[in-house]
Amino acid sequence: MQTRHTCLDMWHGMRQFLVVGTSDSGKVAGEVNHLWPGNGTRDDPYVVSWNENDTFNARNYSPWRKVIIIAISGMSTLSVAFASSAYSGDLSSIRQYFGVSDEVAILGLSLYVLGFAIGPLLWAPLSEAFGRRTMFLTTFSLFTIFNVAVAVSANFASLIVFRALAGMFGSAPLTNSGGVVADLYDAETRGLAAVFYSCATFLGPVLGPIAAGFLGETQGWRWVEGLLAIYSGVMLIFNIVAVPETFSIILLRRRAAELSKQTGKIFLTNDDRHNPPGSLVKRLRVATSRPLRLLSKEPTVIVLAFYMSFIYGTTYLLLAALPIVFQQVRGWSPGIGGLAFISIAIGMFFATAFMVIINRQYARKSRESETGQLPLKHA
Repeated sequence: MQTRHTCLDMWHGMRQFLVVGTSDSGKVAGEVNHLWPGNGTRDDPYVVSWNENDTFNARNYSPWRKVIIIAISGMSTLSVAFASSAYSGDLSSIRQYFGVSDEVAILGLSLYVLGFAIGPLLWAPLSEAFGRRTMFLTTFSLFTIFNVAVAVSANFASLIVFRALAGMFGSAPLTNSGGVVADLYDAETRGLAAVFYSCATFLGPVLGPIAAGFLGETQGWRWVEGLLAIYSGVMLIFNIVAVPETFSIILLRRRAAELSKQTGKIFLTNDDRHNPPGSLVKRLRVATSRPLRLLSKEPTVIVLAFYMSFIYGTTYLLLAALPIVFQQVRGWSPGIGGLAFISIAIGMFFATAFMVIINRQYARKSRESETGQLPLKHA
């Protein structure tokens, strides 16, 4: 009799809820047959989690699908970095066309990079609140539109305004694509994937001046900006077609909402059960304030932020200075002058090879560790 009561108690705590849920939008798993913990009530909702080998979980995508997603994310990041430096490759023709000085002409580069500082403070946290795909498609669409606006600008004032907006909205891949890498790969394999993805961040500034220099010599600066619009537009299409939402919390939240809609029961994710997302205003406030709290209170974040700002500052200082040194002082053509940036690519490839070796050592140390994590002295 006692065994029977025990079984009934267990049944009450882990009631079988058989549901076959199909998503009309394709954003929720096709069929879900699972023992959900809970009772489906407001006080005791069913807690939605990943099933074993769940194909809707981004971690369980096939290797080739992961490679395709990372490749598209990397090429999208490349397009943003490419657009930042391509402007400097044809700086002389822009200066002559609008009749402005070198100091004023460089504003098109400086304000674009300033957008890199503003945009990530918004797009990274908002992607965790509303989904990486939603934020990326929204911001990248505007990035493409502003690239078109730059190409058809009638005066220099409109050009630098549209460049600043393009930089701000185009900065989403610089931060969100790293989140996609974390969504797809576990801790052991994530480092290697991130190494190859991060190449796009610094390969773009190398390719930009070279391509823009040669194209600008023959077709003019508007075609250079038009190329950026075409490139970003193509990558936008690829993202729409081939890159799904990968953030685990958003996917589970959508699954819970779909199951609640189809069954009339209450389904929640484990995160939402303990920390309800609240109103839209609250979600926006929490999402946008988190980076500022981390930047002001976490020593590790502060040090890395200063380090990355130094690296980016040095890189874009070279982007502004080298065209002046080699094109104006030495008299090189824009195309030949852009070849000076190959030195950055050489250093990047050496760093990539080094990081591949180091990442393997880190993975081995993690496997040998009793906790399964990297020992503190190697962190």
